[in-house]
Amino acid sequence: MDLLELEENELKEIKQTLIADGTVFEKEKITEYDAKFCETVTLSNYAIKFFLFISLGLYAAINLSGLIASMIYRGNFSGDIIGILIGLAVICFIVSAIFSNINTNRKKEKFPIFIKGESFIFNFNDGVTETLNLFYSLPYESVQKIEFTIYGIKKKQLFGSVTFTFKVLDYTVNHSIRYTNLTAIKDNLKIRFPELLDKLIIDGNGNEKTKNKPKLKNHLISLAILAAAVSLIAVPRLLNFNSIALTVSGALLILTAIIVFLSCYINLLNQGIIISSVFIIIGFCVPLLIIEVSKTPIFDYIIRDPEILMPTIFGIIGLCLYVYILITIVNKVHYIIKKK
Repeated sequence: MDLLELEENELKEIKQTLIADGTVFEKEKITEYDAKFCETVTLSNYAIKFFLFISLGLYAAINLSGLIASMIYRGNFSGDIIGILIGLAVICFIVSAIFSNINTNRKKEKFPIFIKGESFIFNFNDGVTETLNLFYSLPYESVQKIEFTIYGIKKKQLFGSVTFTFKVLDYTVNHSIRYTNLTAIKDNLKIRFPELLDKLIIDGNGNEKTKNKPKLKNHLISLAILAAAVSLIAVPRLLNFNSIALTVSGALLILTAIIVFLSCYINLLNQGIIISSVFIIIGFCVPLLIIEVSKTPIFDYIIRDPEILMPTIFGIIGLCLYVYILITIVNKVHYIIKKK
């Protein structure tokens, strides 16, 4: 049973027990250690933050352009323009506040794993609050398994996420690092704890094969997405309604269905690609569909109702994340090909 599955009062009791026997200790900052065993690689986070803030700037530029065009061609400064400006400012503030929390500073790294003697040291987590001054100190014998999920290969180095599972009393404790250098971790295991290599699971297997058994759930989800995509393309044509928005939505969902179908074979989660595609459709295709139904030229509609551009924030963020996921998939396929 995972320690975090306990009730709050039970977890507090276990926490006090662990502090009393020294398994969990309090310290402001870890300074005495033999090695920093693994830590988050922040390059991908830089990329995410860069694209998101570029997108935010693009979103502001698109909406302001629509407002300026509306003011020039309509020749008035109505109250709805002020409302749009306020809405735009609020959206930009919220998005900035959310994504500014993406860590891109190594000095602020909170969750590495340290090695001291034959023990792993890492932050205590109760699943609710970050207790950065509390640390586990667990012997290597308590390691139950180490799971690698490979995202790609760069300069002969494997990168991806890692999850360590430890046995603490009668419970398990997990510690994950989302994006790190897996080759460095494996090399450290060979040098320091070669016996733990038998507990290494790579892409769902105890060896370096990357194929998982096909998952029926993935296939059903893929089939449902494909059915929706075909409907979006075929039904309007049967009704003699030629829609660019629906065609683009259908094409995007076909690509998403293919990715979801393949994800179980390359051991990648598919939730992100599905959410991203929905965001793209909401942000770009829905406003375009509204304009198409109105039978008004796009430019004329934007001049008349510039607020139609407000939902594009969803499309821009979704597009950035979609592209990022596609890059991850390409890197993973590259790794699989290289291994063969």
